[in-house]
Amino acid sequence: MSSSSTPDTGVLFVQLGTPDDPSPAAVRRYLAEFLADRRVVDLPRWFWLPLLHGQILRTRPRHSAELYQQIWRQDGLSPLLFYTRQQTEAMAQELQAAAINVQFAMRYGNPSLPVLLQAMQKAGVQRLLIFPLFPQFSAATNATILDAVQAAYASSRCIPVLRFAQPFFSHSAFLDAWSRHIRDQADPKQFDRVLFSFHGLPQRHVDQGDPYAQQCQATAQALAERLALPPEQWQLTYQSRFGREPWLLPATDQRLQELPAEGVQRLLVICPGFVSDCLETLEEIGMRGRDSFLYAGGEYFQRVTCLNDAPIWLSALQQITREELAGWLPAE
Repeated sequence: MSSSSTPDTGVLFVQLGTPDDPSPAAVRRYLAEFLADRRVVDLPRWFWLPLLHGQILRTRPRHSAELYQQIWRQDGLSPLLFYTRQQTEAMAQELQAAAINVQFAMRYGNPSLPVLLQAMQKAGVQRLLIFPLFPQFSAATNATILDAVQAAYASSRCIPVLRFAQPFFSHSAFLDAWSRHIRDQADPKQFDRVLFSFHGLPQRHVDQGDPYAQQCQATAQALAERLALPPEQWQLTYQSRFGREPWLLPATDQRLQELPAEGVQRLLVICPGFVSDCLETLEEIGMRGRDSFLYAGGEYFQRVTCLNDAPIWLSALQQITREELAGWLPAE
């Protein structure tokens, strides 16, 4: 996917990860890597690792594989892998004239982040922009990518000049892309309520200083303003809770069950913490969430797709990437 045979500048987009296929064995490999990360689950190792390997990895992969099978693409790719590849290929084409080596990697699973870092260095990349594709910063996403990059170069005698892209939760191009993308699919004014659902996080992490919740709130508020939504018509919620400790509230799954009793019959759900559709948006929200709302008495449910490969998002991503490459791009 390199745009030149000998580029000295590179961009590496990084997503969280995906199983290689929707089989229990592949899901087990993925979860074993993901859930063993201290940034993801920071419980004491003496407690967590025996629980992970002795119970969770024996039972959860089969159930998770069934969920992945519901959203897996006919071409054999996960939606997250497909759209991340589409975004990367679009950026490689846009930056071709500047001779930028553009690739993508997954923090967990394939294509492997350490493997891509090594390959880009062998290809001659001396200046590298690491671009986590997470709008809002979290230690469980952005920081673990930093950890992995540092570990990959820990024994290297030669390290490229590194930059890490900033979280783009409040970037005008990102917000404008989302607001136009939403309007292309729905008129928010025609709904009783709009939910902005973000991936959750243990409350303890926020109490310890993680800025994630604050940045989610900033994104939701900015989108509500762009969509001209009055305060009573929208709400921020958090999904994908894991484990028993308190997570950020309000919980998306709980609100989906409660809203019909509060008079909400038409519901629009938007997930602006994800730039690509994945298990959490397609199955958790688009399938289980929809069923939960309708079963509780709601009449109409609509989920806005993620930005994916929408032209307005690819244009925004190009703008943000070029800004992050400031000083590294040749004069035009």
